[in-house]
Amino acid sequence: MSVIRAIGTYLPEQVVGNDELIERFGWDRAFLEDKLGIHERRVAAPGEGAADMAVAAAEDLFAKCPDLDRAAVQLLIVCTQNPDYGLPHTSALVQDRLGLERTTACFDIGLGCSGFVYGLAIVRGMLEALGLEHALLVTSDPYSKVIDPADRGTSPLFGDGAAATWISREGPGGRIGEVVFGTDGAGHRNLIVEPDADGRRCLSMAGRNIFEFMLTTVPDDVARCCVANGIEQADIDLFLLHQASNHMLSQLVRRMRLDPERVPIRLRDTGNLVSSSIPFLIADVARDGALAGRTALLSGFGVGLSWASGIVRFDADPVA
Repeated sequence: MSVIRAIGTYLPEQVVGNDELIERFGWDRAFLEDKLGIHERRVAAPGEGAADMAVAAAEDLFAKCPDLDRAAVQLLIVCTQNPDYGLPHTSALVQDRLGLERTTACFDIGLGCSGFVYGLAIVRGMLEALGLEHALLVTSDPYSKVIDPADRGTSPLFGDGAAATWISREGPGGRIGEVVFGTDGAGHRNLIVEPDADGRRCLSMAGRNIFEFMLTTVPDDVARCCVANGIEQADIDLFLLHQASNHMLSQLVRRMRLDPERVPIRLRDTGNLVSSSIPFLIADVARDGALAGRTALLSGFGVGLSWASGIVRFDADPVA
């Protein structure tokens, strides 16, 4: 069974704090810090793209894991919706800059908030079907490249960041179980990037529709995931959910009647990191030594509309 061994992370240097947004939009501080749960978010520097952030996260991973030989990496998947180029694929750029072997299988997946969970399933399937030993799953999405700074609906929410996850067929960490998936393309316009009047690609979001989608979809998906893994919801120790906003997750906790202590919310200093939000959360909880011996449910949901949930059983805390 494939195992999450370690996670490297990267955040850009530039910080956008709440004082700046309060001045820009006249927001109430309580709305930003209590309802959204965000105090600051990071923004990629001009010229800093998905490949730059991906490489930085992977280098952080290699620095933390001296036992991971770059020559041993046989699979590299990069999850991004904002690649540096239309072509080539971002993973090719990352493979070259990391000095991975030319025999490494590399490709991108264009998913957002569900991308990490989808990626785990793809990596697990390839490792086990092809007999591969080591893989990197990198999530890197500089959403600041498509956010209109004047958009009150998206500017406070999203931050830039990247994570690199080492997955192998054996070793200590989190054992990846069965994953379930869902898609509702009829809702694609609820979260979409398209040209504005000036031809600039801009993100727009129907926040209320996304909120209702989450509340109605995630509980059923959690139930499906439990059935697929042969467990009851009561067997889940931690719910590691996409960090959309404090309000959205708090409402989901109420809807599902979950113990808030089992649903960590940690987006205070990052904002919504899209596909990187779950690996950042895993890394944060692992640094507390709070994963070993626990069963976690991972669930990502958002743009597409797309969602995925899976079980990970941790026999040890991943290196983070």
